[in-house]
Amino acid sequence: MKNFIIDEKSQKSRLDKFLVEKTTKTRSQIQKNILDQSVLVNDKPAKVHQFLNLKDKVTVLDFDPNRKKVEPKDPVRPGTEAGKKEAVKLIQIARSKNVPLPIVIKKTKDYLIIEKPSGLLVHATSKNEPNTLVAWLVKKYPEIKKIADPESLTKRDKIYRPGIVHRLDKDVSGLMLITLNQDSFEYYKDQFKKKLIKKEYTALVHGKLPQPHDMIEFEISRKSTGGKMASHPKGSGKGKIAQTEYKVLKEFQKFSQVHINLHTGRTNQIRVHFMALKNPVAGDQLYNLKSIKTKVSIPRVLLHASRLEFTDREGKVQLFTSELPKAFDDVEKQLK
Repeated sequence: MKNFIIDEKSQKSRLDKFLVEKTTKTRSQIQKNILDQSVLVNDKPAKVHQFLNLKDKVTVLDFDPNRKKVEPKDPVRPGTEAGKKEAVKLIQIARSKNVPLPIVIKKTKDYLIIEKPSGLLVHATSKNEPNTLVAWLVKKYPEIKKIADPESLTKRDKIYRPGIVHRLDKDVSGLMLITLNQDSFEYYKDQFKKKLIKKEYTALVHGKLPQPHDMIEFEISRKSTGGKMASHPKGSGKGKIAQTEYKVLKEFQKFSQVHINLHTGRTNQIRVHFMALKNPVAGDQLYNLKSIKTKVSIPRVLLHASRLEFTDREGKVQLFTSELPKAFDDVEKQLK
């Protein structure tokens, strides 16, 4: 057990930040300790967002092996001691198995802009996959290990994703914003919640769209089995509101290239919406129609996050664009 008395220098500090400085634990570990009532302030269970006052007594309790576990055992994580050897070898393993690696477009003190390749999972699932974007980030930028998400911890979310404020599906490529410290994490996560960050995509879809420019507004819900998402008519009340704006860029005999602007951010939203229109994204094996058959060789899901725009913490507008991967050009050549 450790005790700390708050002095003038530490008063008004947030509890979790204070303990990061005073202990060897990461912010994520500390917030879990707070939720498990292993941290006391003035002999009472602390709160995650608690601020400290002068002469407060902070107590960090020792681990009690007899304490009843409220949640299942954590998976091995790249940032923990148990996962350290695996993290050290991550890049070598990825290269030996031909796992694609991200490209860093820009690095600042607050964030990275990366281009995620198709085939790279953003974070591990319950299967505890070792080769993920998060594992690569922890190895290359170890400072992100201390970034914690209080909202996820409160929900007992077991997914380890430090620095991640948005995601792309494994088979989708393109631009991502990765935060490098706690303050920027909280700032950009709030920006995403308020829909102040613009994400735009380019896709090749099957068939011709019903309109050259339109808004898709099917509601989206998660299916009870299989992990897939399902679409429902607008106003049905069977799912969450979802809006996908598209504009046709090119038309081929049996395909269309479209520019997409997301107005909401539901899981698999673009892929679900275009399948609902009966124009699934080319190469998508999860959200497709059995009735669609093609002789065109399509190596991957042809969906790419091509534009990202946001206002940084200094009030400056940042705009990033990404060219379409070679796979798009290879498929397009077959369509001419």
